[in-house]
Formats: sequence, C-alpha cells, structure tokens
Amino acid sequence: MVDIEQILTKHKFKYKKALGQNFIFDDDLLDEIAEAGGADGKCVVEIGAGGGSLSRAIAKRASALCAFEIDETLFPILSETLGEFENVRLFSNNVLELGIETVDMLIGEPYIVIANLPYYITTPLIFLFLKSTLCGSITCLVQKEVADRICATDGSDFGALSASVQAVAVPRKVRDIKSWDFTPMPEVDSTLIRLDRIEGAVLSDELDAFIKICFTQKRKTLVNNLTTAGINKQDVIAALDKLGFAATARAEELGAVNIRLLGETLGRVPTSVAE
Repeated sequence: MVDIEQILTKHKFKYKKALGQNFIFDDDLLDEIAEAGGADGKCVVEIGAGGGSLSRAIAKRASALCAFEIDETLFPILSETLGEFENVRLFSNNVLELGIETVDMLIGEPYIVIANLPYYITTPLIFLFLKSTLCGSITCLVQKEVADRICATDGSDFGALSASVQAVAVPRKVRDIKSWDFTPMPEVDSTLIRLDRIEGAVLSDELDAFIKICFTQKRKTLVNNLTTAGINKQDVIAALDKLGFAATARAEELGAVNIRLLGETLGRVPTSVAE
C-alpha cells in the first residue's frame, strides 16, 4: 500500500495555489473516477499528475498512461509513487503551450483523457482536447457551476461554452464531489463529467469562432448577430429556414448541433460529421 500523503510530507511538498493543486487521496473515489472514464485497456492522458494518486488508479487499468505535470518538484515524488508501473510515461510539458497537434504526435495513438483539472485552465484544456483527432472522450473534475454550463441544453446556463462542447461531444454528469474530498480543500464543490466525442466531430477553429459570434449578444436574434459579423442577412434567413427555424430565432433555440449545421450551411464551418 502506497501512502501518497506520507510521501508528499517526506519530500516536504508545498501545495501551490497558483497551479490549482487540489489532490484527492480517497482510493475508492479515485477508482470510481478511473472506471467512469473507461480507463480499462485504453491509452489514457492525464493532465496534472500531482502526487500520482489518480495516476495510480488509472495505471492499474490502462494499457498506457501519458501523464503531464508542470510542477518539477513533484517529479521525485512521482518517481516513487508510480515507480512500479511500466506503462507510465511522464511529461513535464505544458499542453496548452504545446498545442494539440504536438500533443497528438507525442501520444501517437487514439486516447482518452481522465484528469482532475486545475480549475483555472479547465475550459482551455477541454477545448484543446475537443480539437484533437485522436481523443475519444474527456472525463474530468470541474467546478460544479462549469459542469452545469457545459451540460445545459436550454435556459440561462446554455451559451457558447455549452454549444461548443455539445456541437462535437455528448456531455453527462457522473457525480458531484464535495470540496472536503480534496486536499487542500477548495472553496467550491466539483462535478465529475464525461464528454464522449461524436464520431468524426472536431471543434475546429472555424466552428469555435462561429459559435462565439452566434452568442455575441444572447438577447439578439441570430440574424442580428451574424449580419453584424458581416454575413449576408438573406443567406442567414435562408439557412435558418432550411433547418426549420424562423428568422427571429435566437442561438439557444437552435441548440448546439443545429448551430453547427447552420455554420456548415453558411459555409463558415467545415463539414466534419457524417449526418
């Protein structure tokens, strides 16, 4: 039995708030996260290996674990906590600086993401992996309110974030996790979510940009938002009609998939999914 908290203490490790370091040590919970992510027999990418607690739960199940950690003070600790596993590769790179093409090249095979993401870079990291051609799913811990927005299908929570995720993936909440399950304890509760990629769908830069335009002003119609961005008004009206929507429709009325189809119909988004 590896006592990771004891190993962290032995190495005089200091938690760094700036890096969003909030670790989990409950083995049952860690196993549940690894299982919910579908780690069995898969190549898994983990962002923020920390002390290796979640890494161990994943490595026991995965064919390979590619764990990224930018805090160099954790590497001696990870060598100790993960030393028994031959299927683990550790990287000191910042994946946001590498870019998704380089990350995919480093991994070199289809993979899934399972991670306890640092709160301050949750959305950029999710978007990064939704732009991958190799990443099949993302299972991660995020702030509860972010999970609500990602999974919302209507109402005030449904916006550009919801649409960007749902245009290329199917999100679901797995379970809520209380703040006291983390060390140190954050100020808010978290939710474990899983995003399963829609086959063939990739969050292209064009799709990401088009969705942001659609939600520029949520109270305005799509016709207003898109024509303000320089798209021909009659083309927008015709595209909406083709999809079965009135010219007065707002972005949230269409939903994520229809917004993607609208972008494709207008020639602003590359077709990436076989309908």
